[in-house]
Amino acid sequence: MKAGNLGKPQLIAGLKRDRLLVVKALFYLIITLLALAIPAYADTPHLETWTTNDGTVYQEVKVIRVEDDAVTILDKEGGALVPLVKLPPALQKRFSYDPVKAKIAADLRAKEDAENAKLLQADIDAAGKAKLAQQIADAAKLQAAQAAVANAGTKP
Repeated sequence: MKAGNLGKPQLIAGLKRDRLLVVKALFYLIITLLALAIPAYADTPHLETWTTNDGTVYQEVKVIRVEDDAVTILDKEGGALVPLVKLPPALQKRFSYDPVKAKIAADLRAKEDAENAKLLQADIDAAGKAKLAQQIADAAKLQAAQAAVANAGTKP
């Protein structure tokens, strides 16, 4: 063997060891950065408390949907559709409240609600009629069965 080749395996081992140290250092750096970032994600954001112009208080408000005339929210008590006109000016500004657009949207919502109420009432009426018809049919069957039993008992 040549004298120059004696150091080659040692040089290769040294390079592998150096690469391993760099990889370990990067791994620990990434783990440290993740550990520092986790508390930022773990903290829940402070949820707001809203008080409307008419005194209704909504705690722990989370906005679900914003429309021209109202905001749909989830809060501590459940959910609500809050008209923008009832919100304080700062919240109205935040949700781009425009009285003209809100009036148009509120009128459309009222019209749709009235139509839905009519459809719901029609369904309720139809269900009531079907239930009454079933009760009449059941009563007729019961009466026929009772008449058959009575007739069977009178025959010699």
